[in-house]
Amino acid sequence: MEGFADNILPALGLVADPLNLALIVVGVVAGVVFGVLPGFGGSQALALLFPFTFAMEPASAIMFMVSVYSGAEYGGSIPAILIRTPGTTAAIMTVLDGAPMAKLGRPRRALMISIIAGVCGGLISSVIFIVAATGLAWVGLQFGPPELFAVGVFGLAIIGSFVGKDPTKTFIGAAIGLLLATIGSSQFSGMRFVFDQPWLYDGIPLIVMIIAMLAAPEAFKLMLYRPADDKPAEGDSDEVVQLAARPDDRFGFGDFRKLIPTILRGSLFGTAIGALPGPGPTVAAVIAYNEEKRWSKMPEKFGTGIDEGIAAPESSNNAVVAGAMVPALALGIPGSGAIAVLLGVLISKGIVPGPTLFSEGGPLVLSIFLGLIACNIVLLAVGTLGVRAFVPLAKLPASVLGPFILALLVIGTYAFDNSIVHVLMFFVLGTFAYLLERFGISTLPVILGFVMGPIIEVNLNRGLIIDGGDIWAIVSRPITAVLLIVAIATAILSYRRSMSALKE
Repeated sequence: MEGFADNILPALGLVADPLNLALIVVGVVAGVVFGVLPGFGGSQALALLFPFTFAMEPASAIMFMVSVYSGAEYGGSIPAILIRTPGTTAAIMTVLDGAPMAKLGRPRRALMISIIAGVCGGLISSVIFIVAATGLAWVGLQFGPPELFAVGVFGLAIIGSFVGKDPTKTFIGAAIGLLLATIGSSQFSGMRFVFDQPWLYDGIPLIVMIIAMLAAPEAFKLMLYRPADDKPAEGDSDEVVQLAARPDDRFGFGDFRKLIPTILRGSLFGTAIGALPGPGPTVAAVIAYNEEKRWSKMPEKFGTGIDEGIAAPESSNNAVVAGAMVPALALGIPGSGAIAVLLGVLISKGIVPGPTLFSEGGPLVLSIFLGLIACNIVLLAVGTLGVRAFVPLAKLPASVLGPFILALLVIGTYAFDNSIVHVLMFFVLGTFAYLLERFGISTLPVILGFVMGPIIEVNLNRGLIIDGGDIWAIVSRPITAVLLIVAIATAILSYRRSMSALKE
């Protein structure tokens, strides 16, 4: 980064300012609180707090908002682990191993892995950005719509390698998610499946989809729990059984040392995916989890409450925060709603993102990432101290926890856009999700298909427009071709491996 030596001391001065440090602490705490609440992800938290930045200096405003964003990304993992209800979209992968670990009586360990891996991911990606921001911006420029289309296909292809025991049911779930993604209007083909209902014109909001598909079935199971015989409702097996804390609930330095390779890989994936304009933390978490399972000597343990299954997605989705600032600052391209709000903060202060910002922005750009390092250190303290307060939530009896979760979900769904229609969507989709699980179809592939569908559709259409409708011109691009070949190979190999395991 040009001018690094000249800007480092002024940037450190901005971060060390007592007011800015106080804003970082307040931002982290506010972000964690918003992240815990279903429906209040990073985008919603930043949008609600945006007016408070009007009276702040540019550096103070952006450090405050980045702290809120980082806090929200971690906060979403807390309910994902304790009550299988992800507070943010990026936390859906944390559910796979975080929730089982908490159910096995180790909620403290799961939360500690989440906070430590997330903070390490944020620190590593911030350092990578400071050292190689220009190179990451160049990488981001190489990914146009055709390449992002291939990224979406790859994300869809790897679903079968880590969700469920039956790959056929997994891909059926993904297909259902793709179908649900076609409800509403399209940027390229007008209205699709709206059934002449105006309230379907905008489609199904992603946050409503996640709350309904992942959290509603869990709430229903808890409410059907029968304490008289200490067994769950028929068909629910042991998914809602509350167990006492186990001796291995602690997480020490030796455990952390074993997870260092996992955290490094997750951080690199998160930084790389964050540098691409579009995919976001959910895609990063999906890819990091899949690749960690591929590297593991015990891939069959994933999904049962394994440490690596929490550390990989948590380190990657927190690393995206710094990585996503690259296309935003260097190219003016927001990769998500949260980043769009952050860009709005900069523009409202008279700072125009673009390629010259890195060379002409003075200490401001560097202070953003030094501020990210500071906010991750604060996040570590807040998260570690908060574990004691969060853990009791996992030990509430089912008769209390079920209604509490359901009420929280309804409030979160309504608060997302103050719409009773979304509450109705929640109950319809939640009931559908509960029935899917009763038939042995996991709802996670449904959500992932719903997330990947628009990425694939929008970028394929953009690519076709750019290349005059020539599909060969899209798939023959080097990066696109490699990603598509890897995606096809991954889908075939994971399907064959899963089918072989079923026969055994």
